[in-house]
Amino acid sequence: MYIDKNLLLDSELSTITTAATTTSTGSVDLGVARDIAKGQPLYAVIVIDEAFVGGTSIQFRVVTDTLATLASPTYHAETIAILTADLTLGREPIVLPIGMIDSDRERYLGLVYLSVGTFSAGKLTSFITPFPSSNWG
Repeated sequence: MYIDKNLLLDSELSTITTAATTTSTGSVDLGVARDIAKGQPLYAVIVIDEAFVGGTSIQFRVVTDTLATLASPTYHAETIAILTADLTLGREPIVLPIGMIDSDRERYLGLVYLSVGTFSAGKLTSFITPFPSSNWG
């Protein structure tokens, strides 16, 4: 699997451990605030690299922000809360259509992970892609 490093949000992220809101360690710099709804659709993809253990669930949210750190995110799309039992190694990647995001005032694109419970293990990789299905496992 090849992923453009400028579209990589997290690589084997393992800091989702307690009930909290965690932002992706990376964000996509759109260069300037722009409407990314035009042109080819984009997708956020989350691949489970190591099964999550403990905890209850994680919800994944696509966000934009004026800051690269995603400190004050605007939410655009989200999954339902995915139970820990379903966050296993080898599962199908979680694909979240970014859709029509009018980010005229926000330059950075990323993910927020909203976790419930305390996790003792689990890693994920996330990225943005125009190709919603591929051999990502």
